[in-house]
This record gives sequence, structure tokens and C-alpha cells, in this order.
Amino acid sequence: MIFGTVGLARPVLATTPDFTLSANPSRVSISSGYWAETMLTFTSLNGFSGTIQLEAPVGPSTGLASAGFSTGMMLSPNGNVNTDLQLTPGDTPGNYNLTITATIGSFSHSLVIPITVSPISGPDFTTRLWGSYSTLQERNIMTQEELISLGGFKGQVSLSAVVTPDITNAPTMSFLPSTIDLSPGTPAVYTTMVSTVRTTPVGDYFVAISTSSGTISHVYQAIVMVGDYRPQSEQPSPGNSTTVGNSQSFISAANVSSALSTLRSFWWLQTIIGLSIATLVVYQRRPSLNER
Repeated sequence: MIFGTVGLARPVLATTPDFTLSANPSRVSISSGYWAETMLTFTSLNGFSGTIQLEAPVGPSTGLASAGFSTGMMLSPNGNVNTDLQLTPGDTPGNYNLTITATIGSFSHSLVIPITVSPISGPDFTTRLWGSYSTLQERNIMTQEELISLGGFKGQVSLSAVVTPDITNAPTMSFLPSTIDLSPGTPAVYTTMVSTVRTTPVGDYFVAISTSSGTISHVYQAIVMVGDYRPQSEQPSPGNSTTVGNSQSFISAANVSSALSTLRSFWWLQTIIGLSIATLVVYQRRPSLNER
């Protein structure tokens, strides 16, 4: 009798550098004439790195008039990068698909995001806010944003925010006022304040911004980017910016009528911090509510 041995081969995990792309939420619903957003996350696998090129073609087939995001983002080895994808619908309600494509070097990945554009069906509200905020350690920055009545909504709306990760000396976000009397026809303007201390860890933070009134509530996502502390004397003057593009647009969540001045402030803050988000592209914009 001959005895032998049987070898069991262990599965070998793939070690090829690559990246993944995801969206949260993975489906987006938008009220006609307004806007919505989803947070895109790019994650490095096996030490992959490079500059992210993002495409989000819009038009009648997608149900969208524009899609806005940051460009020139750098994915670090075994790290992740986030950008807020802000979407403005076209004029035709319905169900659509938006295919976004991310390319880093010779690697490309696509993600299909189902889009629902629907008429306003009852009293509701929404906010016009920034998808990301840039600041430094030991700073307080303030941004004017808007709360909008939909479908004849009238009442008090409360705002609150939760920042993650919940670590010692993380940035804080507050609202002035935090409770707003909202009426149809006129947007309610409030001030968003992002505050840091000298020991706030440098990096990106997620913010969940909640708005609620009775049984109606909404949660919006944003990013707070914190850079190294610098004395006022070392901060450079605002630089010039370039507007380019052909198929996407960066839609400010601040008042559209003052979007360009707000964008200039945002570009300046990015220059100060030295972040890898290099360019904000503006291709087109929908008229503000007052222009309709």
C-alpha cells in the first residue's frame, strides 16, 4: 500500500494596486427646480495613489442640468478622498441614471447613481449650503447659507450638526440662529460657523447637518477640511482663479447670486491650507429662484 500526502493550497489575496469608488446615498431624489447631493468616496487599495480625474456627464438622458464637484484631488497610498457631488435637475420629472467615471492613471472605474426627479408634492423645505468648508487650526469661519420653503411650507425649522470622527478637539459646527422661522417665497438666511482650536487634528472631517420641523426632517452631508495653523502674517493674499469646463458645474450651496464671491474665498482658503483639491470648475448655473 502506498501512502501519499495531499496539499491544500491557500487562496492568495490580490495585491494589485487599485482603487474603489462609492456614493452615499447611492440613490438620489431631487425636487424639480431645486438640488440634491451625494458624497463620493475614493479608497486606495494596496498602496495605490494618484490624481483623480472625475467625469459626470449631464443632459436630458440623466435628468440633470448640472453636476458639481472638486477636481484635482490626490489619492494617497492606502488613504481615501471625499468630494460632495452636487446635482441640479433638468425640467422633466422621471427616473434616470447618472454614470460617473473616475480615472487615476491607467485605472478607471464607473458608478451608476439612480436619479429621481419629482414635482413638489407637499409642504417641505430644503437648504442651500456648501458641500465642503476649508479652515485652519485656531480659526472661526462663517458662511451665509439659506433655508428654502417648498410647497408652501411655513413653520419653525431647527438645525444641528454632528462631526465625525468624534475625537478630542475636533472642529465644531454651529448655526446662528439654530431655529429659523420659515415662510413661503423668501429664503431664510442663517450663518454657519466652523470653529477649530490650535490642537485640532489636521485632516478631513464628515459633517451630518440635520434640519427638522415636526415630522419633516432631512440630513445633508458635508466635509470640513482643516489645515495647519499659520500666523496671520504668513497668510498669502488671495490669488487669481480660472474658470474652465464643458460638462459639469460646481454649484455653490450658498446664495447663487453671490456664488462667485464665495468661490473666490473658498479658493483662497485652499491656497492657504495647501490642500490637494486644486480646482473648482464652473461650467454653467441655473437661474436663482428670484430670476425665474
